[in-house]
Amino acid sequence: MDYVITFSDVMAGLMSIGLGVITFFVKKWFDKMEKKDDVLQSAIENTTSTLNKKIEQGNKEIQEKIQKNDEKVNERIDKLEEKTGSDIQNIRQEINDIKGDFATTFVLREDFFRSMNGVEDRMKIIDNKLDKLLLMGKENK
Repeated sequence: MDYVITFSDVMAGLMSIGLGVITFFVKKWFDKMEKKDDVLQSAIENTTSTLNKKIEQGNKEIQEKIQKNDEKVNERIDKLEEKTGSDIQNIRQEINDIKGDFATTFVLREDFFRSMNGVEDRMKIIDNKLDKLLLMGKENK
C-alpha cells in the first residue's frame, strides 16, 4: 500500500505550519507587549516616585514658609503686646497723677457752697457797714 500525498494532506500540513508560524508571531507580539507593559509600568512608578518626592519637597517648603510667617506674626504680636502694656502703664500713671491733683485743683460741691456762703455773709456785713456809714454821713450834714 502505497501512500499517496493528496492535496488535502498538503493543505493540512501547510495549515499546520501556517498556524505554527502565526502562533509564533502572535506569541512574540504578546511578549513584546508584555515587555512594553513592564517598561511602561516602571516608567509610571518612576514618575510617581519622582512626583511624590517633588510633592513632599513642595510640602516641606510650604511648611517652612508657614513657620517663618508664624514666627514673624508672633514677633509682631509680641511687639504690640509690649507697646500696649507700656501704653496702659503710662495711662495708669497719668490717671494716678490726675487723682493726686484732684485735692488741689478741684473743689467739691459742698466746699464750694460753704465758701460761697462765707463770701455772702461777708458781703452782708460789708453792706451793713456801708449802710451805717451812709446814714452817719447824712446825719452829719
